[in-house]
Amino acid sequence: MRQHSQDLVDALAGSFERELTVNVYTASERTLTGARFESWQLSSDLGRAICGQGSGNVVHSSVDGESLVPVGTKGILSPFRARVEPVLTIRAGAFQESVSLGTFRVMAVPSAEDYVTEYEGREIVTASRVGIKFDSLETNIDRWGFRFPETSLAGASAFDEIRRFTNMAVEQTVDDVALPSVKTWEAKRGGRLEAVMELGKILGGQAVVNSRGAWVIIPDEIGEPVATLRLGELGTVLDVADEIETDTVYNEVIGKFEDAEGNAFYSIKAVTSGPLSIDGPYEVNSREYSSDLVKTQAQGDTAVQAVLDQSIGSQQYDVQIQCHINPLVEIGDVVELEGWKRPIVGRLTNVSLSDSAYMNVTMRVDRELS
Repeated sequence: MRQHSQDLVDALAGSFERELTVNVYTASERTLTGARFESWQLSSDLGRAICGQGSGNVVHSSVDGESLVPVGTKGILSPFRARVEPVLTIRAGAFQESVSLGTFRVMAVPSAEDYVTEYEGREIVTASRVGIKFDSLETNIDRWGFRFPETSLAGASAFDEIRRFTNMAVEQTVDDVALPSVKTWEAKRGGRLEAVMELGKILGGQAVVNSRGAWVIIPDEIGEPVATLRLGELGTVLDVADEIETDTVYNEVIGKFEDAEGNAFYSIKAVTSGPLSIDGPYEVNSREYSSDLVKTQAQGDTAVQAVLDQSIGSQQYDVQIQCHINPLVEIGDVVELEGWKRPIVGRLTNVSLSDSAYMNVTMRVDRELS
């Protein structure tokens, strides 16, 4: 979740007003504070390697005739240099609190215009309106490819490797894992980000940059909720709880691996009791699994059992929700929804914010099978 006070949680449970402004940075220097930000939208999606994407119009009233329209690499909003921080301010009566939605890299300026007036025979800029498109900070790592093949040694900390590859802050949200074998990462554009994504999978989840600018791992397992979303009178829920899909419910997993000498070995795990038993009416639904990080029989048995447990423990499905805006939640958060006909708890895999009083989210929910 984004940083906040308990008073803000209470304010979001009632009636409130909101306003979005934007701070602009060049490197670590703040070059513009609290600029108006209009016609904005920000979407975050766990299905994208670069999770966050947004756009909007920065509107600035000139103080000394200055223009915000960038020219090539010049100008504080030039995509060659600018970072932006959208900030949403919540007001409820005398209460007011601002929430940073994160820091993003400006990728493009699709439109820009100065408004001018004549003064003593010359044109003076009175205001600027600059349209920008921006991406979350995973894009920095995507653009920064490995110059040469990079090797991670067996026994290395997965979190330490993420720190080494990104030179960014890391918040350890899951238990660390030692890499089971030597891994060589390919030197190519995007290879560094691919390495971080794979390290996230080794850690049992997905690597993303959160609103504080730090890498975190969103775990595959859905835990306890950290926030509540309000449906409201105009909210909608597309609930597919009654749909059942069995194609991805595997009751047997066949692992195929190679040891350090290149010799093949297998690990097979199956459900042998209960309604999903391979000897029962469900019969056999098997899948194959492999990983070049598995080099011993013990590692193979553990990996295959984990895949099987994930399959039979639950089947996840997505619920599409439109609800009151809540700037505190971000992708990866586990939340509960109030105001619906039945309790819904799940992980946010997509969050779309805009200048609307409502936001659209996708909540991934577990359907228990055993």
